[in-house]
Amino acid sequence: MDIKALGKIRHNGKDYIPGQIVPGLTQEEYDRLIQLKAGEEVEQSSSSESQEYNDFTGFQLNGAVVLSVEDFANLKADDQKAHLKALEIEPAGKEEDRIAQYEEWYAEQVTAGGND
Repeated sequence: MDIKALGKIRHNGKDYIPGQIVPGLTQEEYDRLIQLKAGEEVEQSSSSESQEYNDFTGFQLNGAVVLSVEDFANLKADDQKAHLKALEIEPAGKEEDRIAQYEEWYAEQVTAGGND
């Protein structure tokens, strides 16, 4: 079962940030996350539709979710820091510096063709 993260979730050794789809949950794990309000139900139509949903919220590059710079800027400070750490970047203290860090990484990895 899949769930949309509403908060930070760690599952099978991988960190998920709000908006990401957490795949492959057991019924028990799914029910627990719903009860804790850490995630919300995702319509379970097909794996291709689930991938399209991930494409909407971000795509994956070497296992890390790639958000647009605008989406990254809209994250809360703790989520920005967690996202940068997941990309193996030491987060700056100031929000504008974190956004600049992400923008630089995004330009290097995504627009320079680092995703294939």
